[in-house]
This record gives sequence, structure tokens and C-alpha cells, in this order.
Amino acid sequence: MVALPLFKLASLFVRHVSKYGANRIKRQAHEHPGFRQFAAKYGQMIHQLNMRMSVALLRNVDAELKAKEAKEKAEAPTVKTKEQLDREEELRAKFGTTAKESHPVKPVPAGSVWKRRFRSLPEAKAVDLFAEVIGDTFILTVAGILILYEYHRSSQKPDQTAEKIKELNQKLELLEKKKEEMEEAEKQQRARVEAIEAVLRVFKDPKTKQPLLPTPAA
Repeated sequence: MVALPLFKLASLFVRHVSKYGANRIKRQAHEHPGFRQFAAKYGQMIHQLNMRMSVALLRNVDAELKAKEAKEKAEAPTVKTKEQLDREEELRAKFGTTAKESHPVKPVPAGSVWKRRFRSLPEAKAVDLFAEVIGDTFILTVAGILILYEYHRSSQKPDQTAEKIKELNQKLELLEKKKEEMEEAEKQQRARVEAIEAVLRVFKDPKTKQPLLPTPAA
């Protein structure tokens, strides 16, 4: 019988529990007064950050610089006619200043998007945004912990391929050892045979006066 993947079942169960926990956090953000106030405050901060990042990613700095240069060029002072000078003197004498002097155009710095204040969300939407972020963060945290635990768990297991290679190497070493033993035994057996043959060549037959074992021809 194949063993049940208990760890995978447990991981699936924990993931479902984490989703339940995330949904509970979202409900508490709406129902609990203190938590709702906290969620609304930080939901607005998240909204402002999202808007600033979106504008920073979508803005075209080159186009803004070109538009600014064109505007400055268009507003550059030109030679005024006598009628324009008389008109400005008349306005300055009557009101103390001209319209352009009383309403100067303030330049917008290039990096001001990070200081810009966008329209706030309604409280309910701010709470929803904060609850979504916290709920998703909770689920991702649980999933990350499970992945790290599974990685640690798998790294502690012995490598099956390495174990098989080790086993084959041990068998190969055993075969090599047996081969060497057989070669040594064969060598000893050959030495015994050669010793017996040498003795037989020394002794002679009493009748024929010939060695019991003739010397092999060269």
C-alpha cells in the first residue's frame, strides 16, 4: 500500500486554515471599532503610497520637462509696446500690483509626486484595502513558512540517487576484491603445479633412466 502523503495533506489543511484566518481578520477590521479606526488610518496610507507609485511609474519625465521649457519660453518677457507699459502703470497705480505679479506661477519640482496628497478613500474602502493587504500578507507568510519547512525537510532526507551510487560502488569494490582473491589463488595453484613438475623432472625412472616428467621443448 502506498503511504499517504501526510505532510502534503497537512500543508493543504494549513493553507485552508490560513484563508479562514485572513477572512476573520477582514471581518474584525469592519466589526471591531478600535481595529476599524486603525485599519482606516493605515488603509489611507496604503492608498496614498499606491497612488504615488502609480503616478511615478506612469509619468513621463521627459515630456514634463519639454512642456515646462515650452511654457517658460512662451512666458519669457518680450518687448512691450507703449500701450502695454501705460496699462501696467495704470494698474499698478490703481491696485498696487498687476495680475501677473499678484498671481505668480509656482514651479512644480520634478520629485513632488512623493509629497503629493491625493484624494482620500471613503472609510469603508480604506478599511477594505487594509484588510485585503493584511489578509494576503498573512496567507503569503503561511505559504512561505510551509515552503521553507518543506525545503528544510527535503534537504534533510538522504539523496536516493547518491545512496544507490554508494551501494553500487560497494558492490563493485566487493567484486574487485573477490577477483583479486581468485587471481591470488590461481597464482598459488600455478606455483604448486610448477613445483611438482620441477620435482618430477629431477627424479628418474629406475628402468628407463629418464626423468619422470620430460623437459618441455623450447
